[in-house]
Parts: sequence; C-alpha cells; structure tokens
Amino acid sequence: MVANKPKMNRPKVYQFKLGDFTITNLLEGYIHREDMHPVTGTNATADEVQAVAEANRLPFPNFEHNFVPSMVDTGDKLIALDPGFGARAHGPTTGWLNDLLPEAGYTLDDVDYVVVTHCHPDHIGNLTTAEGDPTFPNAEIVFGRTEFDYWMKGENIPSFRPPTLKMFQETCVPMADRARYVEPGDDIVTGVTAVDAFGHSAGHMAYHIESNGQELMIMSDTVAHYAVSLSHPDWHFGMDDNPEAAVVSRKRVLSQVADDKMAAIGFHMPFPSVGYVERRGDGFAWVAASYQMNLER
Repeated sequence: MVANKPKMNRPKVYQFKLGDFTITNLLEGYIHREDMHPVTGTNATADEVQAVAEANRLPFPNFEHNFVPSMVDTGDKLIALDPGFGARAHGPTTGWLNDLLPEAGYTLDDVDYVVVTHCHPDHIGNLTTAEGDPTFPNAEIVFGRTEFDYWMKGENIPSFRPPTLKMFQETCVPMADRARYVEPGDDIVTGVTAVDAFGHSAGHMAYHIESNGQELMIMSDTVAHYAVSLSHPDWHFGMDDNPEAAVVSRKRVLSQVADDKMAAIGFHMPFPSVGYVERRGDGFAWVAASYQMNLER
C-alpha cells in the first residue's frame, strides 16, 4: 500500500552542449488555462483550433502554458535570457528560476548579462527582488532599444497592458542606468546575436546562438503554442501587442529555423522546450528534440 501521495515531480532543468557553449533551459513555471480558443487563435474559430488540438492528441480548451528561460554559458560569460517572474510570481506554479539555478550549477552572482527579449511580465518580473534590489547583482542588463523606448514613452499601450507598464516602471526603469541597449544584428558577446522579431511586442527580439558551427535560435515568444502557432502561423496570439506584425516575424523566423535546419528554443514550448521546425504544408511543425542533444558531437 502506498503510504503517501506522490509529489508529482516533473523535470525542471535541462542542459546540453552547442559547440563550445552550454545551454540551460529552466522551467520557471507553468499555468493551466481553459481558453485555448481564443487565446491561441483570436482570428480563428473555436472549431478550427479544436481540430488542431485533437490532431495533436491534446485536450480542448484546456492547455498548459510553460515559462522557460534559457541560459547561455560561453565558458567565459554567463548569459541569462528572460529570467521569468521571480518574486512577482503568477501563482504558486511560477517563479522557480532562482531556486533552480544551483541545480544547474550556477548562482545569481555568476550571471554576467541578463538579456530581456521584451518587457512583458513573465520576462522582467525577476529583474529585481520584492525589496527592489537587483536580483542578479553582478549582471549588466540588456534591452532592445526599440522595446525599452516604447515602454518608457508609455504611449499607445494595448488595452490589456497597463499592468505590464506598471511592472516595467517598477523593474526596468530602475535598471536604465546600468543597462545596455541593442538593435537587431548586435552581438551580446561573440556568437549571441539579436534578431528582429518585432510584433509580439514593439521591439520583441529573438537571439541567434552560434558556436563551433552549431546554430540555435532562441525564439522567445515568436511562437505561443507548439501545435497551434506553428501549424497556422497566421493565427493571432491573444497576447501579441501587434498581431499583424507578429505574423510577419513569426513566418520569417520559423522559415529561417526550418530552412537552415538549426535547433530552436521557445519560451512557451513544452519543457524542455528545445527542438526543430519543419515546413508542413502552408505552415510548420515542431519536432521536439529527443536524445540527440545528449550525444557527443
């Protein structure tokens, strides 16, 4: 007889080599939602989204939304991309990154750069502690110039984004004097390059990673749902600030990843959130990585 109920543990840390770099994905948390439609396809019908869910053996309308920051260890510098909610956790199933770092072999003090792909709450909440101190005391914060300027102006904010603006003012503005601002094409360090993925937010970035001939695209929120958003990249994500621009960026980034046969990471992909993109008809399909990342290459 089982004396106690299981804790329902799940994997939260995944590491692999990319050339001479070490990539770490951390499950910062997840939330369960009951609105696969309309949130994953605001310009699609419920029947259309349900058909995609059923084709992928997924329930409808319930779904799990993962939050997966990545870390890039070049051997010389440690880069944290989008450190999650932190102390501003969205309920008890988020805000795990800081506690997971030791399992990955790192501490908050080890981080040299914190790269913010865009200034939505699940990407900036952990920049400061609940007391307002920097969470990563030794890190330079890196923002996209277009993204930071947009939120600093605070104009033409979508109707559902006032809480985001408030969090930006609490967590990002205090970092302004210690931050670096980049444009698409700029390197954070050699091999880590900003990519224009504007649309999900005004200056949303992806990041192209290259080491020793191996490539990876950290897509951030270019893709919202691994099945719906790839099979129908023209469907709008309910959290896109500019849905039409997001479609253009999504198709361009997914085309590059698929055509160049590089690996990809998506912030909201099912953990461990690394895989490949294939063209499939007028859309794309997600091919999750299995053991290939664990082999010596």
